Amino acid sequence: MTSPLPPFALLTSRLIILPTPSAVEISEYRAMYAHIHSLPEFCTMAFGHHYPPRITSDNAMKEQISREISRNWNGKGLGDCAVGLWAGPQDLGREIEVSATKFRLVEGGQLDNLLALLGNGSEQVTWVGYVGVRDATGLLPPRCIDDAPLPSWEELVEVRYGFVPSAWGKGYGTEAARSLMLWATRERGVRRFIAETEKANSGSGKILGKLGFVKRETTEYWKEESEFEWEKVVS
Repeated sequence: MTSPLPPFALLTSRLIILPTPSAVEISEYRAMYAHIHSLPEFCTMAFGHHYPPRITSDNAMKEQISREISRNWNGKGLGDCAVGLWAGPQDLGREIEVSATKFRLVEGGQLDNLLALLGNGSEQVTWVGYVGVRDATGLLPPRCIDDAPLPSWEELVEVRYGFVPSAWGKGYGTEAARSLMLWATRERGVRRFIAETEKANSGSGKILGKLGFVKRETTEYWKEESEFEWEKVVS
């Protein structure tokens, strides 16, 4: 097990990317996350017809997000992040630039100041989605293993994301995922990312293409006929 990193946030020119250990306490984020998963158009696009939309109470949603934190952030120090449109200060944290991608890493006392701005009812942010990078070794179905051992967890990190329909087509998913993947590469030593999309979900496939993923010719892990599998090897 990898020791969890100190709390942090990422800021791009438009977005705040806040790990769920901090975001779980923000009622507006929980409401947005529950809303997404109550929408038939989102659930069918993201997960297929076998995943029906669900109405979830705030308490149940907080418990669900807390389980994700325990399984992911408290495990390998990776997990989901809230994504919001950021209207607050742009000079917080330390600027990082990798492969023409810039974002700011906010930690320590500046993170405390940022979280104070993000209290419930904040006008500094509008929550529009989530993005995650997580160890997939414990999530893959038993049929993926066959007779071959799985790679190390650093080569099986799943990228996932979801946004409210009003945020689709505006580049938020690409911007948030690219920044978080770069962070995971630098801070967690991730060497390969994987992802899966429903075959009918061309929009998600376009995001992965922009992020440098390539479609696998044959399925290897999830082995679902309704899905494409993708990978990106870190150079």
